[in-house]
Amino acid sequence: MAFKFNWPDFTTEFVEQAKQLLTTALNKSNKPANIVDHIVVKDLNMGTKPPELEIMEIGELAVDKFRGIFKLIYSGDAHLTLQTKVQANPMNSNKSDVSMYTRRGILAADQPLVVPMLLRLSNLKLRGIIVLVVSKQKGITLVFKNDPLEKVDISSTFDSISSIQRFLQTEIEKRLRIMFQEDLPSIVHQLSL
Repeated sequence: MAFKFNWPDFTTEFVEQAKQLLTTALNKSNKPANIVDHIVVKDLNMGTKPPELEIMEIGELAVDKFRGIFKLIYSGDAHLTLQTKVQANPMNSNKSDVSMYTRRGILAADQPLVVPMLLRLSNLKLRGIIVLVVSKQKGITLVFKNDPLEKVDISSTFDSISSIQRFLQTEIEKRLRIMFQEDLPSIVHQLSL
């Protein structure tokens, strides 16, 4: 059985709290060595298209508690912008990418180059199985039973350097997979209280 629900205009308070929780989650684990500052969620837009949920099983249904298993599909217009600082090291980039920034293939620097970086995550596509528990006393618990990430578009300050763009795409996809499994359940729970 499937159903539709209204996707609200989320309040400024909700969005700010979600940004803070995401910022905390993004900074709690080890980051790649070339990220030299905190990762900050600068913009969070929940989009206008709701996820699709299909009921697969209802395990418990009471006045003050619900437990069910759902198939979730999301292909909406939500997006997220992150800001941090990175140590740019063109020596590690693909030679063809670096050659356009150097003269006769010579590149030298006497100190690290730290530059600001903006990342935008958009066109998120998810398909997963979730266990959802809603309790009046304990809030909402949402857990993915599988890796739901199918696709995400990553654009950044460094899109013109293909090796860095590929690295960012791979690294962010890997971190999103971990976040959906480990961090999202606690973020949803905290937002529900």
